[in-house]
Amino acid sequence: MSAPLYHIRFVLDKTYFAECFDQTADQGFTPRLLVKAATFAVIGLILITLDASNITPEATAETYYLGYFFIGLAVIEILSIKFKRTWWLWRQMMSKAAGNPVNLTIDETGITTKSDFVNQQLKWQDISEIIETDVGFTLTVNQQKNYLSKRTLDDAACAYVRAHMNP
Repeated sequence: MSAPLYHIRFVLDKTYFAECFDQTADQGFTPRLLVKAATFAVIGLILITLDASNITPEATAETYYLGYFFIGLAVIEILSIKFKRTWWLWRQMMSKAAGNPVNLTIDETGITTKSDFVNQQLKWQDISEIIETDVGFTLTVNQQKNYLSKRTLDDAACAYVRAHMNP
């Protein structure tokens, strides 16, 4: 294995997760986000309407409650769109990795993160795009975004990552 160019140990805390979300998540709202919620709502309304009109002999209390269940799913889906950042941060803070130290290594082969719960290596040749922001780097591998915060990097490490950016 090659000698590390840069190595640091840091803790995955709420501010780190918030920075990751802010830099990598799609923040825009599109009507397409509401398709699942609308589908749940329509299914729920159909079930409630069929039950209320007694068109089908199978109409029972279960189908009636099932209709309201789908309406509830629609409401939850809308809330998950509205509070996307809060929901995502809560899930990350509930994960095993939260609050635990991570070892970050940058060398000739790529970027490696190791902790008790996550071991990941991003090889330079697998990274299709590197976008630099004011506070970090967004790395795209197989159409998935990964984030590298500058608050854990020194100037030499930032320059080394910049050297691997696409021309």
